[in-house]
Amino acid sequence: MKSIKQLTKNRIISATLLIIASLLIFAIAQTIETLLIEYELSSMYISFCAGFILFIPLVSLVLHPLLFNDVEDKQAQKSTLMMNVGLVMVVQGLFFLIWMTDAIAIYSMYVDSNSFLAKAFNISSDHKGAFSKEFFWANLLLAWLFSLLSLVVGLLPCLIARLKNLGVVGNFVSAFQFAKVNKLSLVVYAFYLAFSAVIPLMYAKYLFIVLFPLTLVWAFLNISKRYLKLHAFKNTA
Repeated sequence: MKSIKQLTKNRIISATLLIIASLLIFAIAQTIETLLIEYELSSMYISFCAGFILFIPLVSLVLHPLLFNDVEDKQAQKSTLMMNVGLVMVVQGLFFLIWMTDAIAIYSMYVDSNSFLAKAFNISSDHKGAFSKEFFWANLLLAWLFSLLSLVVGLLPCLIARLKNLGVVGNFVSAFQFAKVNKLSLVVYAFYLAFSAVIPLMYAKYLFIVLFPLTLVWAFLNISKRYLKLHAFKNTA
């Protein structure tokens, strides 16, 4: 009875935090889109949508209470988990900053060489929008890549720290080993996560608030079950 009450409580906590996180991302996205339209840079919005995916690991942290019944006595120490979270925040944040800097340069050179961004960064080009379609599809592909990257170097180390603490380095090593064994499944999860984030934000705004959290929960629980199953198999082998 106690475990059922705890599980229900954990589900309520996770659902509430996930909705808040999704609403926050949605609000940030809408603010950025409004500013980009105001400065006639709407074509660059997809770059930000792709960049948002790099913060999937941070959002996935609100789902950790769902793992209560799975880990029982194997819960990781909070200090180690926080170290993983801090490292993930730094790595993912750097990736985001690097990506946005490169996206501005690529946009200015191949999509709109007359934009104020191009002038501000003194970027000149003769292409003048010749690669606008290519820019769009390249961002979609990168969104998929960012999603996969977020799962492997972001979500997995924190998840492993919660399920079976191996230390900061050990958690990352275990994450890469798991990714190697389950690469096809992770590629599929990454595709659905990228799709659930980018497409709704681009074409069906409010659908993001429903589709993204549901997809993240589905991917998170499936990955955790796969890891627990693989770990159980290793222990019995």
